Amino acid sequence: MRLVIGNKNYSSWSLVPWLLLNMHDVDFEEIQIALYQDNTAEKLGPYSPSLKVPVVQHHDVTVWDSLSICEYLSEEVLLGAGWPVGAKRRAAARSISAEMHSEFPHLKRDWPMNCSASVSMKPSEALRDEIARIDAIWSCCRRRFGENGNYLFGRFSIADCYMASVAIVFNSYGAELSAEANAYKEALLDNPFVQKWMLAGQQEEREALGERITLTSVG
Repeated sequence: MRLVIGNKNYSSWSLVPWLLLNMHDVDFEEIQIALYQDNTAEKLGPYSPSLKVPVVQHHDVTVWDSLSICEYLSEEVLLGAGWPVGAKRRAAARSISAEMHSEFPHLKRDWPMNCSASVSMKPSEALRDEIARIDAIWSCCRRRFGENGNYLFGRFSIADCYMASVAIVFNSYGAELSAEANAYKEALLDNPFVQKWMLAGQQEEREALGERITLTSVG
């Protein structure tokens, strides 16, 4: 299996299937392609019909878009284990994953994922409303379904993959959360694979900064 991802410092969608595969100890080849470069589309061409990341290639199947990838992996690789057990839990997990995937435009625009950022940034009124909605999702799921673990539905699921980048964002920009939501955020940030991703993203940024300084000095 091959997973094509973008920059770990910035690509929140790439984190989703990467985290799912790592949490289930699935062996895969990781191919990382730097985004926002003049040759990004050229490099993505052999892998991604949409010229976007993430992309999974598994045998003769190519899947793109993070939600489609997670559905495919759960069905074909994880024997259904990507989602919680029970129809009610699966329905809730799918709904909040799809909501995170398609909604929250102000969060994605105003507070983009940046593993290297650490700044207190006052949200707009529209962004505050989105943060409140996410807080409500996290708190409600933890109360209703989280009795058997630290994640939204107790054990780790695809829903948590979608919330991991949000936890990074909230930590980076200083979002104010309820006690329940903050505890869940900390559980995600304590996840060893989330920490591994963040460290790699921070290293990317240090290397990129070093290259910019070198180019400036030479120029």
